[in-house]
Amino acid sequence: MEDQKNYLSRGTWLLVFSIIFGYAADYWFNVTLSQHLEAHQYGDYKVAYSITMLASVLVLLGGDRLAPRILSKHIANKDNSAVSAYLACYIKRAFIISIFIISLIWFLSYFHVIHFDADGHHALSLMIVAVPIIALGALLSRVLQSAKLLAFSNLPWRVALPLLKTCAVLALAYFYIDISVELVIFAGIMIVIVIVVWQIWLLFQKNIITLTPFEPATPDKTLLKQSIPMMLAMLVTLMLNQTDLLMLEWLANEHDVGHFSAANTLAHIIPVTQVTIASLFLPLIGRQLDNNPDLASKLFGKARFITLVMTTVVGSLLWFISDDLLKLFGTDYSDAKNALLILIPSYAITAVAAITATWLQYTGQGKQVVEFGMIAVAINVIANMLFIPKFGLTGAALATALSLSTWSLAILLHHRLDNNKLLSSVES
Repeated sequence: MEDQKNYLSRGTWLLVFSIIFGYAADYWFNVTLSQHLEAHQYGDYKVAYSITMLASVLVLLGGDRLAPRILSKHIANKDNSAVSAYLACYIKRAFIISIFIISLIWFLSYFHVIHFDADGHHALSLMIVAVPIIALGALLSRVLQSAKLLAFSNLPWRVALPLLKTCAVLALAYFYIDISVELVIFAGIMIVIVIVVWQIWLLFQKNIITLTPFEPATPDKTLLKQSIPMMLAMLVTLMLNQTDLLMLEWLANEHDVGHFSAANTLAHIIPVTQVTIASLFLPLIGRQLDNNPDLASKLFGKARFITLVMTTVVGSLLWFISDDLLKLFGTDYSDAKNALLILIPSYAITAVAAITATWLQYTGQGKQVVEFGMIAVAINVIANMLFIPKFGLTGAALATALSLSTWSLAILLHHRLDNNKLLSSVES
């Protein structure tokens, strides 16, 4: 118990650092990028990034989401064979699916299906190459998180990556009069490769993984049965956050995509805060869930309370300084203010529901999470089609608010009803 308290104490300060400096680094990168690209180019970059993130989640089949639940106990027992078998299960499948997705995007790009400009190709055709690399990085980070090595799992991606990408953009701007989206993407891919190689080296140094022959501790089919619902739930969550960009690309002016991306980037500190808090508690919850479910439930309650407090504080602060933050993107980005003010409370409500959704997945209720998410995605698409033509990027934010609120309410009500059933069965 003392080790747990020390871990939470150290982890709290580390994650506060990660949230503040990670957000500052990401904000600096996006401001720098928006100042060196036209608004529609910045929008193209964000659309390509969104789809690449969706694809990287898909190819992992939920292996990153399940990792803290499964690997925490293996790492505590110093069973590097079981950890290596787990990685092998998901890495080989991720690379096979990645090849298929990359080939499909290149085919669509070759025939200009995914770009309205017949003289060029969408930025996605280059960024999609990063899918297997990003997926591998996400999986390795979850292994380090399961080992309670939060600094090594979190800071390279939250702080170092956006800082290095910003430096790359500034360097490109220095050597080139007009930098292109393609150059920025290529530089970003190189940086991601460096981080992934370093994390692989670190896992071997810490003796967490091994290349010696190993037998899987859990059959692949059993793992996939648990992880695929988590992957579907994560995909749905990402779709709820990213559908607006795709719908704006289709239904609105090109510059609206870039302006909405700026608002979304600023509001993104709220889900980042939630994910960062979850990364502190999930290794502990995963380790206790089988042997001590009562303690796991208490840890979940503590994580949810901290999430509620932190997202309220962060959201309130963001609300009051939203004008100043938007101005740094450029004076023409002021039309995104209403969208930002709508997104802030929407993301804050969703943050509390998201940690609850993870608990439902860990306790075998991932199917319900996916079902609620699919309903919310349908609402999001319909609302975007109705609101964007009339209200532009503000309409996209309204569609996000409506769909996220629906999903959050369904998750929280389901958890409450499930708790009530459990209490009734105990009392009887």
